[in-house]
Amino acid sequence: MLKIKALKITINTDKGVYGTPLLRFSDSLTIVKGYNSTGKSTVFQSIIYCLGLEELIGGKNEKTMQSVLKSEILDNQNRIEANVIESNILLEIEGTSVVTVKRYISSETKNSGLVEVFNGKLLTEPKQYDYVPMYVHDKGAADSKNAFGFHSFLEKLMGWELPQVQYKDGSYRKLYLQNIFPSFVIEQKAGWTDFLATIPYYSLLDKETRALEFLLNLDSWKIQQRKSKLKQDKNDLIFDWRNKFNEFKSLANQIACEIRGVNNQPEIINLINSVYLVYVTEERTYNISEYINVLEEEYEKLVELEVPNVGDQAEEAEIRINKLNERLSHYSINLSSTINKKNLAISKYKSFQERLLELENDKVQNEYHLKVKKKGAEEGFAIANDNCPYCSQGLNDSLLPKDIEVVPMQIEENLEYIKAQINLIKIYISNHQNDISDLEKNIDTLNIRISETRSDIRTLKTQLTSDNRLPSIELIEKRLKLKARLDLYRRKYEELASFQEYFKNLSDEWVQILGEEKKLPKTLSAFDYKKISELETVFKQLLREFHYRSKPIDSISISRDTLLPVVDRYSLKFDSSASDFTRAIWSYTIALKETSEKFEGNHPKLFILDEPGQQEAGDNDLQFLLKRLGNYGDTQSIVFSSFHQSETTYYACTKDVDFELIDLGEEKFIKKISTKS
Repeated sequence: MLKIKALKITINTDKGVYGTPLLRFSDSLTIVKGYNSTGKSTVFQSIIYCLGLEELIGGKNEKTMQSVLKSEILDNQNRIEANVIESNILLEIEGTSVVTVKRYISSETKNSGLVEVFNGKLLTEPKQYDYVPMYVHDKGAADSKNAFGFHSFLEKLMGWELPQVQYKDGSYRKLYLQNIFPSFVIEQKAGWTDFLATIPYYSLLDKETRALEFLLNLDSWKIQQRKSKLKQDKNDLIFDWRNKFNEFKSLANQIACEIRGVNNQPEIINLINSVYLVYVTEERTYNISEYINVLEEEYEKLVELEVPNVGDQAEEAEIRINKLNERLSHYSINLSSTINKKNLAISKYKSFQERLLELENDKVQNEYHLKVKKKGAEEGFAIANDNCPYCSQGLNDSLLPKDIEVVPMQIEENLEYIKAQINLIKIYISNHQNDISDLEKNIDTLNIRISETRSDIRTLKTQLTSDNRLPSIELIEKRLKLKARLDLYRRKYEELASFQEYFKNLSDEWVQILGEEKKLPKTLSAFDYKKISELETVFKQLLREFHYRSKPIDSISISRDTLLPVVDRYSLKFDSSASDFTRAIWSYTIALKETSEKFEGNHPKLFILDEPGQQEAGDNDLQFLLKRLGNYGDTQSIVFSSFHQSETTYYACTKDVDFELIDLGEEKFIKKISTKS
């Protein structure tokens, strides 16, 4: 709930103090009447400005305000009467409590973004009140954690808790007050041109719909919020999964192992032990625990062997060196061949990627071509039927010579062929990615084996040049290397358990997210349908009462997607005369309030309407609008109108209407104020 209680404008000039008397607003309907240029727009804009909502009238801060508040005061002949030195507005408002807001328009010492909030009825019960300085429009002003953000304060004062919504950059931020107020605050220039016409551009997805969902308190915005949260959770989990997989891959590479049971994308893991490592040899593939057992057995055998002297091993060492050199040569040849295969695979991979880009570009161009052709066919253009629009001769899609009897593909056939080629190229690219990955693993394995073989050769050569009476260092070094290798595999095997547990936990979270997504309704909830049906019923009934005539009312509905009025899925705006569309905005604005109130939604029970009698909507219809607003016992309405500067029109429009009047008269309402007591 929000009520406007009172307003006062004060302007200090080089000719003294100007301003308005204290303006009090009824809790029901207040009509602010005045001729053009008397100050109606100034009063309307002052209310909006004090609420920090001047973006609804085209900008931020003082630049949106009338010149009488920031530069010069004109007399009734539009001559400069005084120059403005400083100006401010006081606005008393009521929500969960009553406060008075003070904001400066022109000041040497007070920034226009400053809002001073007095804790009490400074205008209607003037005395000293404590106040808190706040600010608007700067970063954080709407943050609920910011004690100095005025819009955060206003949100709480109204008893609202604004939701987090998704913006076009993918981020989630609060739905701003400026997005919601245009549904019940309508200004003269742009406000009557469309439904919720003055919502500022904040790169918000479906900005009107998000505001309407909140006002009606639909389940859909809660569902959308839940969907957005789940999507963010999925993205976070995918990010965590990939990071952990890269760590796991690094561990596997350190011990020349391969990963089994998990890849770089989230998946369902039922058993924790289904994620494991394997060591691949030419003979067979070992589970890492099996390979550790093999290493342990090999090490135990080496420990049991007696260490021979160098002389006893000389002949055998020479034979082993020759065999190791042969093995080294074999590994080197394989390495060179594998590197060449990898380079060739990379070259083909890049070639396929380039071809994919060409095909996708061809696809887009063909789709454009087909779209133009189809649009031409719909409009009856000759070229769409493969005929020249000038001479009506047939057009041939082919550039081939006429004597070559080949039937070229039509655009549709060519497009299908390109799509098939794109799918095929994507398969080739995927296969080459896998091939490159496998080749890289082979290269790593060969490099390890080459390094180990060279190390064995160096050890044997060192042994041959040593004293024959010394013990053979080959066996000793082999023991040490095998022991180091065994210790490494044991350490990495101990780390495996933490990876298994981590992936299992992430998998369980993944299953939970997928389950939550499945539970979310694919369409509007039954309660939402009930609310929207009520909105549609009230809206159409009001159209009848306001004598809307542009389209059959039975053909009009409320879109279940946008929540806005449509005819044949298109905005009602395009099928309505100017006066009828004004009637439609009246009807929709009131219907929103009544539907929200019936289902305990979030409408603040406030209307501020600037010149609703637009486009010759008709005195009788305007009278019906005012009468309906005046009959609301718990809703405040402030209507600004010149009534076409006619007393006759004014009396016709307000006949039998319950309201309080603020008459600005025929002259400038802002006048010099006597400072004498």
